[in-house]
Amino acid sequence: MDRASLGDCALVFATRLRSLGLAFAVALVLLLATRQLGCHAYSANGAYRAQVDAFLDGRLALSRSADALAHDLAWTPSGVQQVWGLGVPLWQTPFELAARLIGQDPFPDRVALLVWLTLGWFVLLRAFRRPGEPWWVGGGAVLITALLPAFVTMVRGRMGVYEEAAVYAYTAALILLGGLVAFARAPSRTRFLVLLAAAGLTGLVRPTVWFYGLGTAVLATAIYLRAEGRRVLPTVALGLALFVAGGAALYATNAARFGAGSEFGHKQNLEALPGNVVATRFSYPFERTGWIEASVELAGSVFGRPEQAGKKGFYAKDLHAGQSDVVRWREYYFTTFSWAYLPLLLAGLVLGALGWRRRQSETASDDARGGDTDRWLGAWAVIGALPLAVFYLHSPSISSRYELDLAPGIAALLVIAWHGGVRWMIARKRGVIAPALLLALWILALVTSKTRGRVAGDLVDRETAAAARANLSRVVPRTHELPASYDLADPKLESWLDADGKPPELYLNGSGWDRTTGRVAPAIHLFMTDPELVEVEVETPTGAQVEWSTKVRVAIGLTHLTLAGVEPTPRGARLRFELPAPLPGLQVAFLAFGPDTELDLPQSNLVLRRVRWR
Repeated sequence: MDRASLGDCALVFATRLRSLGLAFAVALVLLLATRQLGCHAYSANGAYRAQVDAFLDGRLALSRSADALAHDLAWTPSGVQQVWGLGVPLWQTPFELAARLIGQDPFPDRVALLVWLTLGWFVLLRAFRRPGEPWWVGGGAVLITALLPAFVTMVRGRMGVYEEAAVYAYTAALILLGGLVAFARAPSRTRFLVLLAAAGLTGLVRPTVWFYGLGTAVLATAIYLRAEGRRVLPTVALGLALFVAGGAALYATNAARFGAGSEFGHKQNLEALPGNVVATRFSYPFERTGWIEASVELAGSVFGRPEQAGKKGFYAKDLHAGQSDVVRWREYYFTTFSWAYLPLLLAGLVLGALGWRRRQSETASDDARGGDTDRWLGAWAVIGALPLAVFYLHSPSISSRYELDLAPGIAALLVIAWHGGVRWMIARKRGVIAPALLLALWILALVTSKTRGRVAGDLVDRETAAAARANLSRVVPRTHELPASYDLADPKLESWLDADGKPPELYLNGSGWDRTTGRVAPAIHLFMTDPELVEVEVETPTGAQVEWSTKVRVAIGLTHLTLAGVEPTPRGARLRFELPAPLPGLQVAFLAFGPDTELDLPQSNLVLRRVRWR
């Protein structure tokens, strides 16, 4: 290699090192400024750490003992499983290995997050740095994507495992976005294969990211073929195989953990939210809502600032303009977007569409290698975000953190609008206004945003973190001998059921069943051993007979039981539900009571007398 080539390599290395240092500095400042990193650097929730511990012990389940169950964890035939994906624990595992080598485990969660953010923002800095442009054009694109106000606002607030999953997912999508932009500028075999492999694996971080992975795979393939022609078809086939392999890994691990490749644990997790149990296991009224009504609600929840309503309760009314009267679980606790974003997003869509119609003098290869990438950004945003918007139209629940799944697509459209605005201003010799205006709008969006308050226990020390992990992955199992039935007349009933979610009882066993009156919540769960059939004895307060097939439903895991017999009793009925086949071992039966239109009520209008199984 001659001296000139060495000089070029040194320059490239120095440029990349400078970008890496800047990405690290910005990520560090963000986590310090939002108090997500400080004297303590461990998340209070131990689910991800327990998953890492399980990996290193050669298992997927956090524990094989039901005594490790806690809020939102799932009991499955394979053991206790967490429902927030395997991608983040896979990322954290090498760090944990290094910590164990020096006797300092567990590794700090927030330091692993710092490295992840650094990686994402390094990719963006490299992607939006275009030769011949003022530095602030690419800097503005990075500000819009890496520090999108909705993302920063969430990080400013209380961050549990739910928000941590959303942070990793958003950054994963940005890595794909930056990778696609860089690939469009300079396609190569290595970049193509790495990009498609990453696109396939992102579903492990959070399943919603997979749609952005799909958009990345489709567009990268189109760019590569446009630039290189048919001669790269073998490489394209290999890349698509890598993409499919990533999805196959997600499917296979879901099947191993939850019993079905398309199941992510949300039909098996245990929680003290009876309405949510009804909606996720059985049915919910919002799935029957019309498309127009659902679309108006989604738009209002995304842009209408529902977090400002100041109302508490997951089933509150009048939170935002266009909210449907149909009962639905809703949780808005930080600002996502506002109506001011809407014209910018429409501008991004229009400019992105016009990019496909624009006739340029450059060849197809030149266009793919360095031309206007806005057309690819627009297509990526639509392919990635549109299926998610359709899903959330009728999803059983909606939340600020769920709406952040739309943020990568929104950020891409905002970048297109930014590029269009910059071109318009530069053409009128007012380009200097653009960065100042963008920064002012960004600051305004942050200062007018609202987020959930912090608590002292958001971050914990190493000893507390290790204990939280041990409670999930290294719990000492106890022997649980369950009765043959749960009977309201049994004086020992209270010894089997659980009211506080703490040992020694099985987690939330029978919570929601009033042992004094027999009244029952819209849903409860009960632990059983080796069930072949389940018999439920219920009554109405007045003794009136009703259509029991719609009033009482039973599911064990993913299996919905068939109502095989109804025997009238003086004030109700004895219902016999049958399984297609016996289920061996300890099982969780979910029981729903009353119509799903009343899933928001604290109690159903039914009295549960006894549940028996054999």
